[in-house]
Amino acid sequence: MSNRIKTKLSPEPVFFGLLQFMQRSAFSRDLVLLLLWLLVWELGRLVEYTEHASVWFPCAGLTFAALLVLGLRAVPVLMIGCLLISFWSIQYYNLPLTTQESFEAGVLFGLAHILPYATGAAVLRWFARQHRRNFPILILAFLLIASLSALLASVLVIAQLVICNMLPLAEVRQTWLPFWIGDMAGVVVIAPLFFALLTLVKPGTLFRLTDASGLQQLRWQTVSSAKLLLNILLLCVVMLLAKLTESPHSAFAIFFLVIPHMWIACTESALFNVISVAISSFLIALLVHLFALMDYVMVYQFAINVIAANTLFGLSLPALIEENVRLRLVAFTDGLTQAATRERLEQQAALELLRHQHSGQPLSLVLCDVDHFKQINDAFGHQVGDQALATVCQIVRQYLRPTDVLARYGGDEFVILLPDTNADVASVIAERILTQLRQVKIAESAHITASFGISQYQPGQDYNTLFAQADKALYQAKQQGRNRIQHYEAGSAFSTT
Repeated sequence: MSNRIKTKLSPEPVFFGLLQFMQRSAFSRDLVLLLLWLLVWELGRLVEYTEHASVWFPCAGLTFAALLVLGLRAVPVLMIGCLLISFWSIQYYNLPLTTQESFEAGVLFGLAHILPYATGAAVLRWFARQHRRNFPILILAFLLIASLSALLASVLVIAQLVICNMLPLAEVRQTWLPFWIGDMAGVVVIAPLFFALLTLVKPGTLFRLTDASGLQQLRWQTVSSAKLLLNILLLCVVMLLAKLTESPHSAFAIFFLVIPHMWIACTESALFNVISVAISSFLIALLVHLFALMDYVMVYQFAINVIAANTLFGLSLPALIEENVRLRLVAFTDGLTQAATRERLEQQAALELLRHQHSGQPLSLVLCDVDHFKQINDAFGHQVGDQALATVCQIVRQYLRPTDVLARYGGDEFVILLPDTNADVASVIAERILTQLRQVKIAESAHITASFGISQYQPGQDYNTLFAQADKALYQAKQQGRNRIQHYEAGSAFSTT
């Protein structure tokens, strides 16, 4: 792991010492993962509001992340953790089970807990390989797969508890929904955080999805701390309000936390957001326990999921905007010459015509056709021909303003849209372009020349008429020997060489 990555994540030497220990060998990695899993399970138990059901279950998130990053190599460690926790739970709840029954219960719990998340992780890995560049789609897939995996895990674990006489059958009806929501909250909130941390231990896994999401970088500034503290303060005030008023309606005020978290999502790094959501979720779960808000526990469970899901969608917005910009550039830019496409030209021309109808300013259109381009391709090859077209566009751009539009209309034909420009000025621009083109050699032997047709917008015209007039002038320039500029003027034309 490079020093650059270390600096971005945390300055704490203990943290990096732990990461280095995990990187030394598979045994050290498995040992730390096991201890971490047991610790995270204990955090979930601290906010347990009924037997086998917590406000959230962060262990599910660590399990999902471990299977996502480490794959099947994580299964033995997770199974050992499930066995240890099963023995501990049986002792803690004073359940009348023998050692053999406890072992069987632990194995069944391990299978019921691990299999759904292993399946979900495998599906997400496959889906991510198909859509590795589409981060918003990956976010949606993660939320859907996390929800279904948590549901299946809840069903199987509850079935295991009933089969092993650890949960009365009569309590299943009132247990399954909070059980599922708690597991789902653990996955949605904790899995992204542990995914980012585990990829430091095993870099390069999952085709560097951390790079696409920004989970490998942490920007923590003074203003970042202020945002986090403000969010924590708001959370505490909202939950204290629910405690003091003892009103079920006040409990719903927790959903206002979506606003500061969306603010953080739009202004801070992905890893900072994941950390802030984990802190908020833990505090919600802890304050539900400390303030005795168990009557509203379902509200807070759903709030944790909503806040986390909104934050993840908020993180995908910059990627979505960037992708839309890229697609627009692809759709509106010619790949060879980097000129605008015909579609982009027609859109911009429609806007300029509308503007000039109101302003009365002149508007000119210039058609440019490379002379004898087919002969260039035949004599020197298409690669040289492509270079000639790119050179023509480079020269044309030297004489255009940012408001002008250069478009490739097709083949070797280009269109120049000149707002606030009359035909005489357009002619001067075309003459300068033509003069420089004549100085360019193709394959060190042949010169480039071009023919130009110019038309000026007249009141009442549309784009098709303006283009047709320039096209007619261009045709006349070709008829008169090419390598010249032709104007269209009220049914007649005149040219300059």
